[in-house]
Amino acid sequence: MLAASYAGVELWMMAVALAIVFVGSATQASIGVGLGLMAAPTLSLLDDAFIPGAIVMVNLPLTLGIAWRERDHIDWGILRAVPTRLVGTIAGAWLVATGGRQATSIVVAAAVLFAVIATLTRLRVSPTPRNQLVAGAASGLSGTVAGIGGPPMAITYQHSGPSVLRASLATFNSISIVAFSIPSLTIAGVIGAREVRLAVALVAAVFAGLWIGKHMIARLAPERVRYGVLSVCAASAIVLLVSELT
Repeated sequence: MLAASYAGVELWMMAVALAIVFVGSATQASIGVGLGLMAAPTLSLLDDAFIPGAIVMVNLPLTLGIAWRERDHIDWGILRAVPTRLVGTIAGAWLVATGGRQATSIVVAAAVLFAVIATLTRLRVSPTPRNQLVAGAASGLSGTVAGIGGPPMAITYQHSGPSVLRASLATFNSISIVAFSIPSLTIAGVIGAREVRLAVALVAAVFAGLWIGKHMIARLAPERVRYGVLSVCAASAIVLLVSELT
């Protein structure tokens, strides 16, 4: 007889979580961002253990897969943002542990939404060293606090080629997750045995999304990728704002 739950989560909830992670992974594998948007506001409604602990861990095989698949297009200059990502990650982990997550999430969401609106008007954001440093810190903070670390760096790379955007963001996120996010959340007590079990259960959905996303790329023109990135970033900010204010 099948167990009614897995790691304390009812089986029907696990099925919903798998579907969400699959769609989010496929979206991220095709345009560079997406899993955080799909997962952060929805999985937290199912069980708090999914966000940020489990989703941070399950993001790793996805970003590694994308980085390896498009390794010839990596902009290695993005590595200069790794130290500032550490600063943002530490701040985010501290806020999660001390209960200051809600206010920070609201500020992050408002900032992302403002950046999207600004870039749709006359502001042109490009991956200059300064912008990379700022985006690295913002990515660390928002990724650790709200599980949506992609938008700050994605906005910075929106005018780069789609392959460069996907490969560079995936490389940056892979390094950041291994070096900063997982260790800091573990030290803060956010990641434990239960979060690890949930992440393991979601890995199959990540690989399925990675495979589907690979076949979606050929149908996406560069400009569609850019607007897709901005749409995902704006949607993630709006959903996060609504979830925190209601």
